[in-house]
Amino acid sequence: MAIEGKADITRLRREFLAEIKNHAGLPCLFDHLEGVAFFVKNRRFQIVFANRNFFSRLGFIEEYEVVGKVDFELFPKPLAEKFRRDDESVLATGTPMPQMVELFLSRQGLPDWFVTNKVPVLDASGKPAGVMGTVQRYDHSSGLASGDAVIARAVKLLLDRPDGIRSLAELAESLGIAYRSFDRRFKQQTGLTPKQFLGRSRIQLACERLRDTPDSIAEIAIDLGFCDQSALTSQFRNRMGLTPLRYRRQFGR
Repeated sequence: MAIEGKADITRLRREFLAEIKNHAGLPCLFDHLEGVAFFVKNRRFQIVFANRNFFSRLGFIEEYEVVGKVDFELFPKPLAEKFRRDDESVLATGTPMPQMVELFLSRQGLPDWFVTNKVPVLDASGKPAGVMGTVQRYDHSSGLASGDAVIARAVKLLLDRPDGIRSLAELAESLGIAYRSFDRRFKQQTGLTPKQFLGRSRIQLACERLRDTPDSIAEIAIDLGFCDQSALTSQFRNRMGLTPLRYRRQFGR
């Protein structure tokens, strides 16, 4: 029997989920997706399900070691605060947050970009009862997986040469788009404004120079478009959870 409309699809799915009773097999599927970390949280923001890619990235051996924990027990405070804000938004609005491109710091001190998708988990009444999502490494050499070619090109430019971009308004103009529209479309596609994205790209490049060069922090700050060393230090600490000097001492070569 053919499915004719949205109401029929919704009814079909509800009937199926009611019949199987146990949904635990669904998260297990994500153990077989290479490079994809999967999680489910309840309304108290505790991990309920996590696939192997999720917990092994954090240094754990078994899933039970992360179940019941919240992000503040698993991640540096700046990251945990960001994750909590996103989760609260999904729970409060019931609106998915797809294709969020973010910069995280690995345990080896290497900054890397990831794409996060979050959607609400609905209870029997249709209200958000939790959040589930996926996280996977963002390969910016292949471009943003987006139907918006202009924003995909902008993302690549911001990732490849953040030190060469002095004005986001000029960048928008070079892409043939009004800045207000550029700002709105960029946030729709990445979860960040162009300004936020550029700031994170500059932090990534700052990490590279702090690790690999003897350049002073003041020199790095000016070269990357920060007004001074203090501005770089403030943004670096807020983003990465440590100062540029501490980062260099810990991870510099």
